[in-house]
Amino acid sequence: MSSPRLPTGATLALTAALALGLSLAPLPDALRPLPQLARGPLAPGLLALLRPARRGADRPPPPAQPLDAEPSEEAEPALAEAALTGAAPAPPPLDARQLHALAGDAEQGLGEATRAKAAALEALRAQLGAAHVELEPGCRRAGATAGSCEEEALAPFFAALRALDTGGAQAPVRVVHLGDSLVASDHITDLLRARLQERHGSGGAGLLFIDRPQKSGRGVRAGTASAGFQVTRLTDLEVPPGQAGLLGVTFSTAAGASETARFDAAGARVAELFFLAQPGGGSVQVSVDGRVLQRVQTRFERAQPAFARLSLPAGARELLLRTQGKVELHGVSLERGGPGVVYDTVGLAGADARVFLRAQAPVFRAELRRRHPSLVVLMLGGNEAFRLSRGWTSEVEVRRDADALALRVREQVPEAACLVVGPLDAAVRTLGGELVARKGTAPVARILREVAQARGCAFWDAQAAMGGEGAAERWLAAGVLHEDLVHPRARGSDLMGHLLDFALARAFARSRPPDAAVAAAVPDPAGLHFPEALARTFAAWRAREAGAPERLAIAQLGASHTAAHYFSDHLREVLTARFGERGRGFIAAGKSSPRLERAKVTRALSEGWTVEDALATPAADPQTSRVWGLTGTRAVGAPEATLRIAFCEGCADEAGAPAVPATLQLSWVAAAGGSVPELLVDGERVPLSAGPAPAAPGLRITQLPVQGAAHTLELRNPGPAPLTVLGAALELERPGLVYDALGLPSATAATLASFEPGSLAQQLKARHPGLLVLWYGTNEASAPALDAERYRTEYGKLIAQLREATGAECLLIGPTDRLAEGGGEAPSLATVLQVLPEVARAQGCAYWSARAAMGGELSMVRWQRAEPALGLPDGVHLTPVGYERLADLFLADVLAAYAHAGTSPAQPRAVAEGQKP
Repeated sequence: MSSPRLPTGATLALTAALALGLSLAPLPDALRPLPQLARGPLAPGLLALLRPARRGADRPPPPAQPLDAEPSEEAEPALAEAALTGAAPAPPPLDARQLHALAGDAEQGLGEATRAKAAALEALRAQLGAAHVELEPGCRRAGATAGSCEEEALAPFFAALRALDTGGAQAPVRVVHLGDSLVASDHITDLLRARLQERHGSGGAGLLFIDRPQKSGRGVRAGTASAGFQVTRLTDLEVPPGQAGLLGVTFSTAAGASETARFDAAGARVAELFFLAQPGGGSVQVSVDGRVLQRVQTRFERAQPAFARLSLPAGARELLLRTQGKVELHGVSLERGGPGVVYDTVGLAGADARVFLRAQAPVFRAELRRRHPSLVVLMLGGNEAFRLSRGWTSEVEVRRDADALALRVREQVPEAACLVVGPLDAAVRTLGGELVARKGTAPVARILREVAQARGCAFWDAQAAMGGEGAAERWLAAGVLHEDLVHPRARGSDLMGHLLDFALARAFARSRPPDAAVAAAVPDPAGLHFPEALARTFAAWRAREAGAPERLAIAQLGASHTAAHYFSDHLREVLTARFGERGRGFIAAGKSSPRLERAKVTRALSEGWTVEDALATPAADPQTSRVWGLTGTRAVGAPEATLRIAFCEGCADEAGAPAVPATLQLSWVAAAGGSVPELLVDGERVPLSAGPAPAAPGLRITQLPVQGAAHTLELRNPGPAPLTVLGAALELERPGLVYDALGLPSATAATLASFEPGSLAQQLKARHPGLLVLWYGTNEASAPALDAERYRTEYGKLIAQLREATGAECLLIGPTDRLAEGGGEAPSLATVLQVLPEVARAQGCAYWSARAAMGGELSMVRWQRAEPALGLPDGVHLTPVGYERLADLFLADVLAAYAHAGTSPAQPRAVAEGQKP
């Protein structure tokens, strides 16, 4: 017998009455259909329901989405939409100095692109009202006195990172990050992984699922499996947990079946298969790029977790697993096989502490221990907060489960650090369309904080970092939270990863041992400092860009970083493309060198020549023996010896274009009773004369007018005495820039100061630089005990001498990061970093720290481990790619200062009036 049906109108009236009664009843807001009616006078509240709701309530409610589902990868709305929903406009992006001031040591070790993204995320953080929240350190081991701590919770992890940075680590530093759908999507953790690997080196991809546990969301932390696997998840309540362990998912095949799983193996040199050995087990064939490496047998007398580790060939691209028979697979680890950070993400949509406690304890323990983690992160609480807000659980149950999971981790990997992350803020939408904060979040965060404290774990309050209770509504309005009101979109997830990363990095910086802390306190500022010292240089650059026929000349003097030419060649190419090109400039006399090919310069010496340098040649004559070329070298030729230098070899003048006038300079020494060289320019004899030396013992600088950029200079020593040649220069007589690279490997500033001063001044005057770039300090940093006061005095005296000789402005480049033999920082690097900015300020020079640009303390280790490598194994020099990367960082800071200087109307006027900067 059917029940009588009410008319539609009566049904609506009854529903409205029920909603009104429940809304006015003494219930929590989350259970009231119209909670706003209980917060003020009834009549205005009812009238408000007839008007369009604000703050997003006019949008249709999202389709029902189960709590355990990952948000789909839909396109994100533009942030400009935030203006329509009442959100504050985004502030302008931070510049490098603002970011450094805000982040402290957190941005050290990050490259230019990552810092730019961090600055953009900082702008988003300010827009959303999010906050930098420090890690609560926790205590692994209490001190002897009440309330003291002998070892903080993250100490093992930070010690492992430090070993990576100092070159003392022999194995990867692994992080195992357990969590719910926020971890399963790898949207927060991918940024953490990338940042840690950029700072400390990459150890590889890490532990991966055989296939995506759910077909929603991203599959970036999994292989691609064929369809025949039976998938069992710990989150499937209706399915017995079976033998699932750390990853919480098993992929099984039945007897007689054969399935496959493929993985991207690029960069991996070691693979490890996690599986279940069991009675009647089949086999797994492992292949790389079509070649079979190994067949793993999984048959064993009793079921237990097992592992198979194998080496992969260099250049491997794809790893293929092919099962045969009854097999149960849990995961695959892919690593580089050396030191670096490996960041495992083990996320299950819908997971909470109870879910991970369902894992088979022996399997979970064996697989977790197999990873040898230095840090375990527990990022749960969102699903507990949802259940608590619905009354489906209690605070007692939440505490019990969270404590049991933290205890399991601490007991099973006692050597690892642990970090507990509280739940993110979330919202719920009432039947009336109003957004209210999810009430379970704050209590769960409090419980997790207390569990972390009790179990010796650090804690991070994600809700506070988002901006506190109610932040979810702002995030939704800005378009960085999904309509499910729980999951951040990709950019919101990036912001959460950014905030947690900075919190970890700042805690790591604070954890340095006392001696490292002192070194870190040494001023090593990033960016170009004292840019006002370059006022005349910047004014000349601006005039040149405005069309003035300016000659712009830079002379860079230094050690091996300069002698390598990669840094200066890159600067020359970028700057001449902008300001015009005047030729290659000075080239020392010497042997052939492939490093000159980029500038289209070749050199050749016949038999009978000896190349001497200022570091290896004893000073026989106190005057003439100290006459060196600008690079600290000279070529001494016996009678009949010949020397050749070709500029722009193979270049062809533009058809129909008039040849550009140019000047060749030849620097040589006419010692008493010595030879006068025979000189041929482009095959034609050019007479030379010893003549009187105007300023220095024997030094001659011959100026030769020529046409065009391509010229070959040949010298012959007619005898009877040896002939000394210092070098030659070619410069086009047209507007533009010429950049001389004048470097001597292993040199220090004291090396340059030892040159005969008159000959040094005469050669520099002949090059007439407007800017001197001095790049010394890397070799001084290796001194066992550098005398800071003496270094400060002598370097300052040298700079004053060079400026007086040339009238040029000056820019000091600080040393690159340098490692000591056996690892760690070079012994006097901190002293050099302390002294150089002081010298620059005192002498009126600009200053730029190469080490700060590289990433600060022990950044050389990270540059060595980058892909491609940026630092050489010697811990001193860079690869060609590394020098170009450093040159780009230098250019970015110098050109930014140049652009900023152009915004000040007072500076060009002061320069025009001849005032000193």
